[in-house]
Amino acid sequence: MCLDNEIQVAAEDDPIIELTSADGSRFGAYLAEAEQPNGARLVLLPDVGGMRAPFRDLARRFARTGADVLVIDYYGRTLGPAGRGEEYDPETAEAFDRELVLADVTAAVAYLRGLKDGPVFAGGFCIGGANALYAGTADLGLAGVIGICPFVGPMGVSKALPEDFGAAIRVPVLGVFGGADTEVPSSVHENLARDLAKSGVPHRIEVFPGQPHGFIEWDHFGRDGHAEAAEKAWEAIGAFLGGASAAE
Repeated sequence: MCLDNEIQVAAEDDPIIELTSADGSRFGAYLAEAEQPNGARLVLLPDVGGMRAPFRDLARRFARTGADVLVIDYYGRTLGPAGRGEEYDPETAEAFDRELVLADVTAAVAYLRGLKDGPVFAGGFCIGGANALYAGTADLGLAGVIGICPFVGPMGVSKALPEDFGAAIRVPVLGVFGGADTEVPSSVHENLARDLAKSGVPHRIEVFPGQPHGFIEWDHFGRDGHAEAAEKAWEAIGAFLGGASAAE
């Protein structure tokens, strides 16, 4: 998990949108609209704790790139779609299911497409980063996917993604990794870059030396030591969402 319960963000009066997945399950989402929109839309996938207030705040930070950002919760089937508690509950996380998340991402993409025309991306942090990359293997018509410190190991009822899962991705990829990430070994970005190169899929893999798991989030919430790397990561994210990514 990227963010623990040390991070406290006022929930303010964040309006929760209720979406419906393919199986009829309802789940919550929050839309952060860009003040200076560039036409891009992003489905944002949080860490395993789900759509807590810090990730709604991060959605607003993403919106500063010019994208309209819809962050979704993973636990509508267990917690309900309404405003949820802000504490991370490990027992709730036991219900995590990557395939159900993919179904929810599909509904979120459809919701964004119903608002306006333009490219739709998926991106996320930690397990959400892996979820976003996994969404790139599905036929969702995404313009690209962003994996930030993507944790590809087992979670909830889902097994670890296979080492070569990147070979099935068919949309442009931005990968953001910390060189000192103890949760995501270097083999993840090495395998991803190798498989995408073999497939001829446009990709940009950024590895920030000395940076730990969740460094972008920790910088956003005021922890020292990550500012320079986080700034460069946000520049890469903004360029990718704006269509100016320098693919390898």
